[in-house]
Amino acid sequence: MNLYIPLILRIPIFTIFSEIYKVRRQDMIHPLQYYQTFNKFFTRQIKPRKIESGLISPADSKILSISKITKNECILVKRVTYQIGQFLTGIKGYEMEFKKRQESSNLWSCIFYLAPGDYHRYHCPVDFIARSRLHIPGKLAPVKESSLKQGLYEGNERVVLEGEWEQGLMYIIFIGATNVGSMKVNFDSDLITNTNTYHKNGYRNYSNLSVNSPYSSSDKGVLIKKGQEIGRFEMGSTVVMIFESTSIEWNAKAQQKVYFGQQVASF
Repeated sequence: MNLYIPLILRIPIFTIFSEIYKVRRQDMIHPLQYYQTFNKFFTRQIKPRKIESGLISPADSKILSISKITKNECILVKRVTYQIGQFLTGIKGYEMEFKKRQESSNLWSCIFYLAPGDYHRYHCPVDFIARSRLHIPGKLAPVKESSLKQGLYEGNERVVLEGEWEQGLMYIIFIGATNVGSMKVNFDSDLITNTNTYHKNGYRNYSNLSVNSPYSSSDKGVLIKKGQEIGRFEMGSTVVMIFESTSIEWNAKAQQKVYFGQQVASF
């Protein structure tokens, strides 16, 4: 994906790719000939977007599922579930005990799949304090809907941001896929992905982390404002949000195409 593309070939190659994968070329800042490699094209920046109220989509994507978490598993797609504890920790059979802010609140899971033609950067869905990061090494199996099967999310490489928002706990998880071992978090230069073994920098506490604008930090962690860019994939993949809420009303649904900045729920 980092193979240099000669200038004369860029317009025909990226035009064909854009037509096949329905790229929103009207959002692009630069013309097609600007992108020297496929990775540069996948991670392209886009023109500023309106950020709507409520909980927004973190990425241009398709919602695979929205489900309430009632035990240690959650719906991935119809007839396929994933184990929450193993998914968030990498420990097989781990039973997750969520420390909810309010006993009466609900836990939700929302899964966003990024196709190859989608804008590949991910943004913060709400004002969020990231307290820590965990990199879980694993496979790079395909995550497109037709390939989903039991155990896939628990087995793929992923990065877990753990923290809180105004209604309680929140996890934002980025999952690697075929050709996508590279996941970036803009303010975390120590993050090393595309590895199938655990390493000493796999876990990082974000308390009082030294960060540059537009991010800020405190003893609680890194504050990421709603709509701010968190990082990027280097091809299509998946973002999962798991969070606590006392009052949320979904106005998006499974199988719906959504775009970064678009409201998917009100609270």
